[in-house]
Parts: sequence; structure tokens; C-alpha cells
Amino acid sequence: MELTKSFKEHVQWGGGLGALYGLFRADPWSKVDYKNGIPAQESWKVVNQIQDYVISHSRWGIPALIVEECPHGHQALDSISYPTNIGRGCTFNTQLIEETSHLMAQELAAKGVHIALVSTLDLAKDPRWGRSEECFGEDPILSARMSEAVIKGFQGSLISDEINFLDQRVSDINKSPDQIGVALKHCIAQGDALGGHNSGTVPIGKREFADIYMPLLKSARNAVGVMAAYNDIDGVPCHVNQTLLEQHLRKENGFQGLVMADGIALDRLSDVYEDQVEAAAQALNAGVDLSLWDETYTKIESGILNDTIDEKALDHAVSRVLAVKFLLGLFENPFVQPTDQKLLIEASRRMNEEVAKESLVLLRNNGILPLNPKGKKIAVIGPNAESIYHLLGDYSAPQTRDQQKKTIVQALKDTMIDAEIVYAEGCEVRNEEDQDLKIKQAIEIAQDADIIITILGGSSARNFDMEFLKNGAVSSKGINMDSGENVDVASLSLGGKQELLLRKLSVLDKPIVTVLIQGRPYDITLVEDCSDAVLVGWFPGQEGGQAIAKTLIGENNPSGRLGITYPRNSSQLPVYYYQRDASKQEDYYDLPGSPLHEFGEGLSFSTFTYESLAYKRNVDKLQVSVKVRNRGDFAGKVSTLLFIKLLGGSVIQRTKMLKDFCKVKLEPQEEKTIVFTLSSDDFRYMGADDQWHYVKKVKIMIGDLAKEIDLE
Repeated sequence: MELTKSFKEHVQWGGGLGALYGLFRADPWSKVDYKNGIPAQESWKVVNQIQDYVISHSRWGIPALIVEECPHGHQALDSISYPTNIGRGCTFNTQLIEETSHLMAQELAAKGVHIALVSTLDLAKDPRWGRSEECFGEDPILSARMSEAVIKGFQGSLISDEINFLDQRVSDINKSPDQIGVALKHCIAQGDALGGHNSGTVPIGKREFADIYMPLLKSARNAVGVMAAYNDIDGVPCHVNQTLLEQHLRKENGFQGLVMADGIALDRLSDVYEDQVEAAAQALNAGVDLSLWDETYTKIESGILNDTIDEKALDHAVSRVLAVKFLLGLFENPFVQPTDQKLLIEASRRMNEEVAKESLVLLRNNGILPLNPKGKKIAVIGPNAESIYHLLGDYSAPQTRDQQKKTIVQALKDTMIDAEIVYAEGCEVRNEEDQDLKIKQAIEIAQDADIIITILGGSSARNFDMEFLKNGAVSSKGINMDSGENVDVASLSLGGKQELLLRKLSVLDKPIVTVLIQGRPYDITLVEDCSDAVLVGWFPGQEGGQAIAKTLIGENNPSGRLGITYPRNSSQLPVYYYQRDASKQEDYYDLPGSPLHEFGEGLSFSTFTYESLAYKRNVDKLQVSVKVRNRGDFAGKVSTLLFIKLLGGSVIQRTKMLKDFCKVKLEPQEEKTIVFTLSSDDFRYMGADDQWHYVKKVKIMIGDLAKEIDLE
């Protein structure tokens, strides 16, 4: 492996290298695949070669930070691809998220990576947005808890609330070899853009920011870094929003790490500033320490020389970058030692399947599930049944030949060994041309089948013929891609001829089970009308096929609950559940106002019931308890969600807000008591005077139970 001339020239230009992004990135945008990319087993050698050159050609012998994309696994060759966040949020299982994050950290650490870029701070408030798949859901508390789990999994206790690591002695840092830093993205409110447009303007006020986004900023406090978002908030771009980055993030929530710019985001400041030097000055003053790649921060030197940029602002940024390098052990041990990854790969495969299982959400079941496939002929039909890439989501790397075999069809064949499995594509995800023959072939195999399983939905699969923007977002339209960065849609209808295919299959009067592979909610009213069961699979990752197959035959009892509200169609938006409880006309003249499925919905093969909702006050704490019982014949996991509604105050309060959740496993007829502890901050709101106030009365809700509590 040779270092390129351009790389050496860049190191010479800068007198070193602060950070290197995307060294191992493999995808159509980078034009890297197995023909020209870096295999996982060679990664550590390449990092050592780079560090040796950078250190020896740096004025002070400073190593470079190796920064990589890891939204649902490392975006690199031979990597492990987990379910995307929209599915992982539906697990409501922070322990699973922490454990899988730790496995990702081990995988990246073995390659020499120091910082993983992980999406956790965005909220899926408008499902038209193409990056909804990167969100844990629409709820700030769910996303905040998942963010904290990600940080703990990647970093352990590298940063804590009690210690300011900027002042910590290097000898006191207790870092294990498999801990790496995580930079959470994006800061903040990117999913709130008008119309679901990527990088669009976000017109939210102080109360919306306080209620919805402050919990997320607090959750990021112990991350090594955060990445600023492309969007503006009420006209002010996040990359120059000093109130956001310095006041809210650092001072109010205790964030100690570095703030990164997104790719060419600083160059986009030309929307505000004509001069790149001025843009660089404003971003530095706002607290952006490190750029991902752009021209703007290359103007810092000239800005200091002409007194446009205060050198103290640069010193603050540099000190934070250096502190992170000390924290992550770059100065003590800049080189990587080879490790055997066999045990890690097997552990990751098992955990990957477990996350996929718990992410599945059963929305409809008339009793057909679980299936008894013995002796049956089962027709598997649909555009997402025979492609691993359709299961992975955006920011995914090329797959090996063995990985490409992990399709849903193959998993069904492996699992339903006593059944005859036949397959037809039926139609493509979005392409409407030349689909008649495919539909005809699907009808022909379905006519002789006992059961039909349709695998419908969308796809984020990129291909090497597509065109991309400088920041990696898609600029051309992939014919069968309807999700991912810059792939926003106006309609939530299933693409292509999928609905026509399903209607034709339903006429056959055969039992139909529909599995939806997707990165966002769709309009599935027709799907539910035509199907005996509907299972939402999201983008379930490399082991998603196995998870789905085992669920359909009852080896896995579905436990996922919706982390996002399901609209009837895009005309209803917005439908996120925590809107204010105003005296409005909820129903439209031509459409009900209620969503198709509420946040937190999800069926099981068991029936879980709640009783004995109780509370106990202790100084400034409120302890809430409830009993949950499994009244079914299947063992299963259940997520208990605690909502509250603030009563009274000087503003219109929200219908309800999630404040805590807990997931437990129950055997048939088993009962457990779940206990939650709420603090006084859970009962505060920003009043009409823009100050924090505490309500005197609150309503708590779990399942179908509710109590009003006087807090005075």
C-alpha cells in the first residue's frame, strides 16, 4: 500500500494532519469496492503507515485522528451491518444498543479508528425526510436514552459528569484498547425541517427547542464529539449558532468534547456570508473546532494574518482537538497491534440477529401468525425478498459474496425446511416500466401456493451509476431508491407497482402475510386491507432475513413497538404524538385526524396487561409502579412506556410526553412489578415569560391506566 502524492502534499501544507475522514469508506460515492478498497484485515497496517508518515512529518510529532462513518455499523469492507436506527429505536432496549455499540467499537478499534460518526440526535418528525431511517424515532426521550447507550457502548467511562477531561492528567485516563470516541450527529433539529426537505430551514421557537431538543443536547454531554447539522434554526445556521453550541450544548448541558462541521457545511455558509474568511471566523466563534472537509477552514490562516479571526478562538478549537487526542491515547500509543477478530465476528452476528428480532413490529395479525409451514407451499413475492442491499439502509458498504446470500428468501428456505418455498420478484421497488411480466409470473406461482408472503416496502440501496453531491448525498434519482440522504419524498405511498401487485394477489383468496422493508412509514391502508398479517421489518441489517423468518414461524415472539407515529398518508402530516393539546378541529373534512397507528403500538403473540398503577412521593422524586402480566401462552418481552401530561401552567401543554420506559421478559402467566423514578425536571415547562416553571398537577399514563397526581 502506497501513500498518494496528494496525501503527502496535504500533510506538508498543514505541517501535519489533524484528522483523516473516511479512510476505509466504501460505497458508490467513494467509488471504493473490493477491487480497490482496503480489506478489514489490512486496515491496521494502513493506519500504522499513515500515522508513521504524519508523525514524522508533523512539526510536533502529533498523530492524526482517524474518523469513520458508523451509523449502523462501519461503512467499510468486511464490516458488520446492523439494523438502522429507525428499527433499533423500536426495540426500546437500551442494553441491546449499548452492547452492539461496544461490539462496533471493538471492530473499529482493531482497524485503528479513533472516532465513529453515529447518527443519534435527529428526530423523525416528518417521515417524508429521506434520513428518517437514521433516527431512533420521533421522541426526544427515546432518542436521548439511546444516545446515552451509544456513548457508553463506544466510550465506556472515558468522559463522565464528574470529571472535566480537559483538565485531567493523561496518566489518570483509564482507557481500554477497545474504547473509541463517538461523535453524535446532527446538532440539531435536522428532522424538523419544513416539508421534510433535507437540510431545510427549521422554524421552531424557544419552547419547542426547550421541550424537544434540550433532552438530546443533555444526552450528548459525555460524547467525545458532536457534529453540527446542515440546517438553520429560525434562520441561523447551526454551524454559526453560538447560542446553540456554546450556551446550550456546553454551558447548560456540560458538553466537553469537540464540535465537528459536516461535509462542506461551512462552504454552504455562502448563503449568509459572501467571504469565506468571515464564515470561518463566525464558525470558530460559534464553537466549531474541526471541519470534516471544506474550503472555508483553509482560510483561517489568512483570517488571522489580516485580523479578521481572533487567534484565541483558534487556540480554543486546537486545545479541544488535542485534548481529545490525549484522551483517546494517540500520543501514548499511536499505532495498532493486530488482533484476531473471529470471536468478535461471531458475537456480533448473534447480537445483530437479536437486535433485528427485537426491532420487528407486528401491526396486524388475524391469527395467521405464527405460521405452521410443514407440508405447505409458500410463495414469497416482492422486490425486497432477494437482495441483501435492500435490507441494509443508507451508508452501507459493498457486501461479500457470503453476505449477499443473506436474503429473506434464503432465510425462509433455511428456516422452513418442511415447506416448499417458491419465489418471484413480482415488481421492482419504484420502477413502473416493464413490470407486467413480473406481476404475471408472481400470480402464476401464487395460484398454487397455500400461503403468500409478500416482501414490500422501499430501499436505500445506492449503485455505482448514481451521481452524488460533494458531501456524499445523492443528486441523481436511483430508479429503485426511495430513502436515504437527500432522498425526500412528497408521497408516502408504496412505490412502483407494489400496490397493484398486492391487489392482484389478494383476489386469489389466499392467506397473505406482508413484511415491510423500509426506512420510513408508508401509507399502508391498502396493505392492511389485503393482508392477514403485517410485520414491519424496517432495514433489519445483515441478519434481518433470519430474524424475520424466525418470527414468522414463532421462534421469535415480536416485541418491537413503534418509535414513530404511522400516518394514514402524507396529507395528515405532522402526526407526531406530542403536539400541544390545543382546542382544534382534529379531523379533516375528508380524512380522520387520528393516525393509522400510534407511537408505541406493537402486537405480540402474547397478551400483556397492566394493573395496580401506584405512586409514592419522596422529596423531589416521584416513584411510579405498575404490575405487568403475560396472559398468553408464549414467553415474550414487553416494553412498558410511562407517559405524563402536565396540567395547568401559562402555556398550552402537550397531549402527553414519554418520560421513561423499561423492557422485561415474561414467561406465560408471569407477573412483574415495574418501578420508574421521575425527578422534578420531568414536571417543568418553559412558560410564557421564557422561564422554567413547575406544574402543580400531572397525569401519569401506562398502557390503559392513568392517574392524576397533585404535586404540591
